[in-house]
Amino acid sequence: MLKRLLLCLTLCLLPAGWVCAEAPLLSMPHGIYNEAFRLSITSSVPGATLYFTDDGSDPREKGQLYDGSISVGRTTVIRTAFTLGDSVWSDVATASYIFPQSLLTQGNKPYGYPQYWGKYCQITGTAIADYEMDPEITGNKTYSTYVTDGITTLPIVSLVTERDNLFSRENDSITGGIYIFTGCPVGDGTGRGWERPVSFEMIGGQDGHDLTIDCALKLHGGHGRLPEKNPKHAFRLHFKSAYGPKKLKYPVFGDRGPKRFNALVLRTFFGYSWTHWDNAQRSKAQYARDLWARETQARLGEPISTGQYVHLFINGLYWGMYNLCERITGDFCAEHFGGAEEDWDVTEVDGGAGQYHAAIPTYGTIDAWNQMADLIYELPSHSSYMHLVGCGSDGKPNVKYPPLLDVDNFIHYMLINLYGGNTDWDHHNWYAFRNRILADKGFRFLCWDTENIFVSSTEDLTSKNNRGCPTGFLNRLMKQGIFAHRFHELAQQALTHGGPLSPEGALATWDSLQHVIELALWDEAARWGDYRRDVHPYQSKGSLYKPDADFQTERTRLLTKYFPVRTDNFIQQLRKRGWFPTAEAPAIFIDETEVGYGLQTLHTESQLTMTGQNIYYTLDGSAPVSWFNNDAGALSPTAIAYVEGENIMEQAASRTLPDTITLRAICNDGGEWSPIVTVRLAIDYPDIVRNLKDQKAYDGLAYDLLGRRITARDLRQGIYIVGGKKRIIR
Repeated sequence: MLKRLLLCLTLCLLPAGWVCAEAPLLSMPHGIYNEAFRLSITSSVPGATLYFTDDGSDPREKGQLYDGSISVGRTTVIRTAFTLGDSVWSDVATASYIFPQSLLTQGNKPYGYPQYWGKYCQITGTAIADYEMDPEITGNKTYSTYVTDGITTLPIVSLVTERDNLFSRENDSITGGIYIFTGCPVGDGTGRGWERPVSFEMIGGQDGHDLTIDCALKLHGGHGRLPEKNPKHAFRLHFKSAYGPKKLKYPVFGDRGPKRFNALVLRTFFGYSWTHWDNAQRSKAQYARDLWARETQARLGEPISTGQYVHLFINGLYWGMYNLCERITGDFCAEHFGGAEEDWDVTEVDGGAGQYHAAIPTYGTIDAWNQMADLIYELPSHSSYMHLVGCGSDGKPNVKYPPLLDVDNFIHYMLINLYGGNTDWDHHNWYAFRNRILADKGFRFLCWDTENIFVSSTEDLTSKNNRGCPTGFLNRLMKQGIFAHRFHELAQQALTHGGPLSPEGALATWDSLQHVIELALWDEAARWGDYRRDVHPYQSKGSLYKPDADFQTERTRLLTKYFPVRTDNFIQQLRKRGWFPTAEAPAIFIDETEVGYGLQTLHTESQLTMTGQNIYYTLDGSAPVSWFNNDAGALSPTAIAYVEGENIMEQAASRTLPDTITLRAICNDGGEWSPIVTVRLAIDYPDIVRNLKDQKAYDGLAYDLLGRRITARDLRQGIYIVGGKKRIIR
């Protein structure tokens, strides 16, 4: 009681207009509900007068007096605040209550919302507003169940804000509606950069989200902002002190991403979606292409802008399925890789109206980027390549030449985009970043807006060569023997033996995404599937797009006619370009079973063999062949010629065997080197040997190991038997 009295006294002494921090309390948390309830609002401050709204507006400006509990039986957004007099207000509490059954009755004339949105940019006219959930879906007994069930399968993002912040027709940077003035990249660009206050909630989903925060809201995207091309716009969320906390501290992506953000993006799935202006894209909508590229980049061991599917509500109106992801900024880099936000250079190409533009720095400077580009275009100069990767001409790291390009990251990035046949790239839709202050690997590339992929299993982009862009860089880098053979090696790993770009690997990633949205797609279909048929056909009239129609046809095509053949087609394209050898890589067997790449378990009694033409290998992780200033390649001093049919474990019997072996092997077929293959082998020692290794407990006793007698002296020296021969334990 004393604490409350002190708070009240403090509030009474505040200057006029000041806001107290303690918002009202709501008796029910935001969430998904199936039964109506009475909602109570209370304040811990005696004498407070409560106000609330249910239309998204600020209760301190347009609130109605709270004089009893509120009946909530359909999707409702409540905002509430209290006052102590005419000018001292609390913060605003916001809560969204989502009733799945309300989706079935969401009509086209919500109270107070306009019938028209913004003017078209490249054609005459004004966009017809669309809010309705299609009655052909919601009125169907089977489909309606999919809709109400589907809304619970993804996290819900609820944006709550003054209606005019989105739909005011006043052409003013402060009061204009950002959904009316979209800031298109063509035309006069009115609305570009406009931001409005919003309450951002994240509710439910597999991780049980429970987040409410105030932040800034902007529109996002390029041609997706054009009302005639796409009525379902994307958004950015910026966290800054003018609107709320200056940083969001919350695990938006669970354990898969960072816990701190200064910006997020709600991507709309513009390309190959049911709202796209082109019917050829609408009929092939799958809502997984961009996320597939990101997840594949992650499976290749690279950083990504983490993303996930969500359902979006705006002031209680269902707005569709979106992809919530990280915004690529200096802050993004600092959170993922360390350093300060201002230490990072972030570079992109803004393609504008589809024309090539020079690389521009979105954060930091362009200096290191230009230096990297200059070195790349000096290739195949040996010294230029060495400087590019942070070495002197002798191949040793040199502080005079900080690394400018993360070679492995760049190769993985290019493989994804070339494999997918990304036709809306690379004149735009890419990001690269590098720390210019701390020790860094060099510029790394991130997959971004990778929606225009998987169109044809024979799509060939290997001849694309845009100067100053990733394709231009690749064409120059492939002239350097060291880079080219590293490209061969990483391509071999990605494209074969279940790698992320093998038929089974690519399909597994695809299915993992499709499984998540199987039911949620019905909500998207009900919200936007009829737009090009009933609202604005634009260039061609569409149909009612839904998951059991064109969507299923395209899914079947991908499963049966794309993924099974795309890898082989892509390999042949690389070979035709001279970017992948015809010489086959060695096949590696453990006990006559061929194994893939990466970490494998090897028992001490196992047979480790290989097949292939003229195999050379190492067991210490070094490359068996070097292309250092020698494009023909030279055998490394540590390379061992493999004798066909022999057990490598026996061949290496006189060598010390660590817990993990890194086997790297290569073939030479008619003078052409194959890709290097790398397998890490974790040695599974018998328990008695592992105890000796771990505890060094040599007690002088004799043991029978693998059926063979080992003397006490052997044990003291750390010797055990493998393949019939004595081996030394480190």
